Formats: sequence, C-alpha cells, structure tokens
Amino acid sequence: MTVRRPSSIKIERAKWIASRINQTVPESALGDDRELSAWIKIHDPASDNQIKQIKRWIASGKIEAPPRYPHAMTAAEAKRIIAANRPARTRGDHRQARRKLPWLVYKLLWLWLLVGVAVPMVVGLFIPLFLPSTEWAALMSIPSVAIGLVSTAVYVLVLRTYRELRDDYPIVIGGAALLAFAAGRNIAILVVPMIFPLFIGAHVELPYTVVQTDGFESKGCRRPIKLEGLPLMFRELCGFPDSFRQSLAPGMRLSVAGYGTRYGLYVESARPADPVSTDGPMPPGGAPD
Repeated sequence: MTVRRPSSIKIERAKWIASRINQTVPESALGDDRELSAWIKIHDPASDNQIKQIKRWIASGKIEAPPRYPHAMTAAEAKRIIAANRPARTRGDHRQARRKLPWLVYKLLWLWLLVGVAVPMVVGLFIPLFLPSTEWAALMSIPSVAIGLVSTAVYVLVLRTYRELRDDYPIVIGGAALLAFAAGRNIAILVVPMIFPLFIGAHVELPYTVVQTDGFESKGCRRPIKLEGLPLMFRELCGFPDSFRQSLAPGMRLSVAGYGTRYGLYVESARPADPVSTDGPMPPGGAPD
C-alpha cells in the first residue's frame, strides 16, 4: 500500500499543536498523512469550520491575521477568536435564536405540500387518468376552499414566527401562501378520492357531462374531451379516438367506467349515456390509447 506524505501545512499545524500541549509529533506520523491526521484529531485541533470562519474574517478585513496561521490553531484558541469577534446579539436576536421549528412539525409541513402539490402532478403525468366524480367535486367545492385557507394561514403563521425578516420575505410568504392553498384544496378534492380505491375500490361507472370536444391539444393530453363541474387539472378525458369524439356534443351525458369508488375513478373506457336519436342505436364507446 502506498503511503501518502502529509503536506507542509499539515506538518506545521501538527508541530504547533504539539508545542502548545508540550508534546512531540511521532516521527512515523510526519511521513504518513493518515497517521498524522489521526494524531491531529486526537490532540484537539481547531475544526475545519472554525478555521474557515477565521480565514473568511481575515480575507474580508474584519479581523487582523493572528500570530500564527489559522490552520496551526488549537480548538481553544479558535473559539476565543470567534467569540471575541462575533457581533453581540440583541434581546430580540436571542428571542429569535430560541425559536426553532420542531423536527416533526417541519417534516409534516413539507409532507403536506408534497402530497397536495406533487402527487396530483405525478398522477396526471405518469398514472392512468383519474377523474373525481361530479358529486364529490360539488360536495367539496366550499370545504376545499376553507381547507386551503386554513392551510395558508398555518404556513404564513409558521413563517412569520420562525423565519428571520429578510429582503425576500414578501416573496417567500406569497409563494408559501399560494402553494399551501393549492395543497389544501387539491388534497380535499383530488387526493382523498384518489386514495379511496386503494382500500374500497371496485369497477364502477360514473356520469359526466360534456362541455367541449374540440379544445386545444397539449403534450400531456391528446384529443381532449372537456367535462363539466371538475377542477382545472382533472376535467378532461384524453387520448380517445377521433371517431368517439365526433360522436359527442356539448351537453351530452357520458358514462365513464374504471376502477374506483363513487367519489372518483381511474378511467378505463367511456360511452355516451344518451342515445343520438330516439329510434337509432347508441354510438359505440371508446377507450384511451
């Protein structure tokens, strides 16, 4: 195994520490970087963070260079320099320093945003199309707004209590308020009915009303069929054949089938629930490609 020699700076640091504690550096350590590092660590050197802090202060002109280079300091010497040059805290600063958000609350707040914002986006992009039922969307239209407002109030209160005031404070508060409101509303209208099929799901058919069949296509939704009474990101059937879309008209009722509950389903197929004429057959159904 190749033995790596220590740098001259590390050797100087070790000798300085040895002189301060009235010891000598072993000769074998002076030729082996790993052994010298272990010896330095044992004999209480200044930490890398302390050394970097002192070097930053020297480079910025805040303090003069100490008699010895920072890398040759013991921990006690570095602590004295840092303590002597750290700005005194006011009473408000001490109060602010004591405010630390509990770990569990911090994780729960991030989880709320992750579930409310990221999960609907992932489902919309990578998982078969999910539709909440019009019954559930109507039932939760007002409660979802209330949950979003409560979520917003909680996040704004937490940021005002635990975050120091800075120049970007209004931007942070505004962004957190928007995300918190969207998360609360999405969880109420979308995430809850998404979870129900995992426990009590079955093959169901739910009724919907067509609003538009000739809307603009997007990369995530080809040949869209817009439905009535659903939230913005989850109100379109995507990928159905043109022949099926041409058989539909605004105001027509659709029967959408898939795996889910009465509160929402993962779409598998759809068919018109209304006949085209009183004496003609119903147009055939379709399934997304």
